[in-house]
Amino acid sequence: MSRFNSSRSHRRGFTLVELLVVIAIIGILVGLLLPAVQAAREAARRMQCSNNLKQLGLALHNYHDANKRFPFGSGGTTPPSGSPGYSAVSLMLPYIEQTPLYNTIDFRRPLNDALNTAARLQVVPAFLCPSDRPNPQPQSGGAINYMGNKGSNHLWSDPNQSGIFPHFRSIKFSDITDGTSNTAAFSERLISDGNNGVVDLRADIFLGSGDPGSPDQAIEMCYATDVSNLLNQFPLFMGAPWINGQHTYVHVDVPNRRSCGFFPTKATMTASSFHTGGVNMTLCDGSVRFASQNVDLQIWRAVGTRAGGEVNGEF
Repeated sequence: MSRFNSSRSHRRGFTLVELLVVIAIIGILVGLLLPAVQAAREAARRMQCSNNLKQLGLALHNYHDANKRFPFGSGGTTPPSGSPGYSAVSLMLPYIEQTPLYNTIDFRRPLNDALNTAARLQVVPAFLCPSDRPNPQPQSGGAINYMGNKGSNHLWSDPNQSGIFPHFRSIKFSDITDGTSNTAAFSERLISDGNNGVVDLRADIFLGSGDPGSPDQAIEMCYATDVSNLLNQFPLFMGAPWINGQHTYVHVDVPNRRSCGFFPTKATMTASSFHTGGVNMTLCDGSVRFASQNVDLQIWRAVGTRAGGEVNGEF
């Protein structure tokens, strides 16, 4: 009995110092683990985003097979004068298993007609990158992160733009003389933050001053804009609704750089994302590539043209 009592008398619990050390070690381990967990989650989101763009590439090919041309970059069926044009993806809906949604759209009427409200407000998960923020203005319609390549020029509404989805004009595979594996079809673009009281350098569009005469001059004027002046935020919500053909981008500047609009119809609307280091992009052959934000500007512009005759390097 005495031996039992003696052994118990030598037992003791943790001291305060030991407990603090254990807590500190646990904190360090959690600190090391969290970035790995976040990186794994972002890798999964980026893969889902890539898969969405892959489906758009397949849909684009199927649309061309059925119609012998790509959809308009903005227009669709001819809308009434003065109304916004329908988006390319609105015409591609049957080719991404969205035929019921497509059938609710009356293309004979403006896209903002009351009869098209239900379609305009519909959220299509395949149009959204899970790495981006939720749509801050759901009342404006279902959002989209995947936008068609208009070309490498700053002339936003020019039907002669050099890309795949110029304004009110349809392109064919035979027009892509640079090669389908060298020409962008879709890329990512962040949804605007919906708040003209704060500045988001990747997602916001800024009001450029002047009338740029070239893409290089458009970049120069854009970066001369005082973005700290909240009055210089462009009065345009980018990313919704997906039915509106205004949601396209240009290869004037490399991904994740500043976007500016110049009245009346010039812009440097860049591709952008929250992925680390660049954006996902669908090429016209249906493949998906990750384009670095550090890509050479001239190579990036070459990827934006369908028939520029450039020799592309690595992008």
